[in-house]
Amino acid sequence: MLKWEGRDIPETLPEIVDPKHTVVLMHDIQNDNTGPGGVFEKDGRRIDVTHLIAPIARFLDGARSHNVRGMYTEYTNLPNFQTFTDPRVRDLYPILSDPVRREGQRSSIQGTWGCQTIDELKPRPGEIVISKFRVDAFIGTTLEYLLRLHRIRTIVHTGIATEVGILPTAWHALNLGFFVVVPEDLVGPMQKQYHEEAMAFLRRLAIPSRAEDIVKAWKR
Repeated sequence: MLKWEGRDIPETLPEIVDPKHTVVLMHDIQNDNTGPGGVFEKDGRRIDVTHLIAPIARFLDGARSHNVRGMYTEYTNLPNFQTFTDPRVRDLYPILSDPVRREGQRSSIQGTWGCQTIDELKPRPGEIVISKFRVDAFIGTTLEYLLRLHRIRTIVHTGIATEVGILPTAWHALNLGFFVVVPEDLVGPMQKQYHEEAMAFLRRLAIPSRAEDIVKAWKR
């Protein structure tokens, strides 16, 4: 532990991921974007998370066994594209203007099965779920308030997508003064060609790690 101007600053990985002040944030593995029968599958763009489900499930169980708080984010839309920003409407206008093609954009509607986290990773009773309308989980949500309320100093990011929601959320968290830990074997992209670029940036701004290293730190 570093001593600085009357403050105790975590230095080592075990200090940084101390269960007393750490949360595991599981991003956006939802029925509509990753599950069978979801909107993305029907639209031909289902995100493949098959390689992540079992490792994340084990990691979440490990976190729970060490009394590490778990939180979830679920990307959320309102019906009739009410939460689509002007830039997004502009980008998708050819699709949204087509009565058939725009159905593939009606995903993760608030309160629906498609918006929920898949059953294999679903939150346990008492675990907090953050509904977010932007990919950055801090924008327009209670995330920062809840983290401060529970004296959280460190966020361990898992789930998807590295280049979509995890990168801006991690960057925002750093600017707010949180430690950011990214276990590289527990995160994945929306589009594979952008994953390594996102990870290169995350390795630079956050603390890269592996799931087993974090679990070992908790056991200490």
